[in-house]
Amino acid sequence: MPSVMLSAVLEEEPDLYEAFPPHVDPTGITILTDSPPGKKAPLKTFEEIQPLIQQGRKRELKLLIRENSWPINSPVRASLWPALCRQHQHGKSMLDGFYWDMVTQVFGTVELPDKPIMLPPFVEATHCLGYHLTRKGRAVADRVVSVLGYACPDITYSPSLYPITAALLHFMPGKYCFIKFSSGVLSL
Repeated sequence: MPSVMLSAVLEEEPDLYEAFPPHVDPTGITILTDSPPGKKAPLKTFEEIQPLIQQGRKRELKLLIRENSWPINSPVRASLWPALCRQHQHGKSMLDGFYWDMVTQVFGTVELPDKPIMLPPFVEATHCLGYHLTRKGRAVADRVVSVLGYACPDITYSPSLYPITAALLHFMPGKYCFIKFSSGVLSL
């Protein structure tokens, strides 16, 4: 892979985001610094949640997540979302490099295009909520959804796919969003 293309890939590759990724504009996001008013117990840490995930105790995990209202920039969220998404993977259906191979096949390059990407027909324009993504972030979301549409032609209607992708991009790179969605689609 040429060094210019490799730099574009590496730019999006951190495993977890510490605060906000570079393609999220936090200026319109209200950040809470403490537990919301009325909270009795301190918020749980990821280390306290991880055993529930590993043991597959989904009911208790759901209750714990509902009871804790972590700030949007909390490191717990950055660890929790990828861990929750991993629960839905069935085996290693997608190899690590598959996403970038698909991006290159669909767009001819791994560079983000300057022009808008035509989204697949299963996406409704009225549901394309960006959730504070920058222009670059929207391009990453467009690319993830487009590659998913190309890789999984069986998807005929999925209006929530784009907003979920936009939300997940706050906590993980586009490659991992694609892997999470495609492994779920391919396991059906």
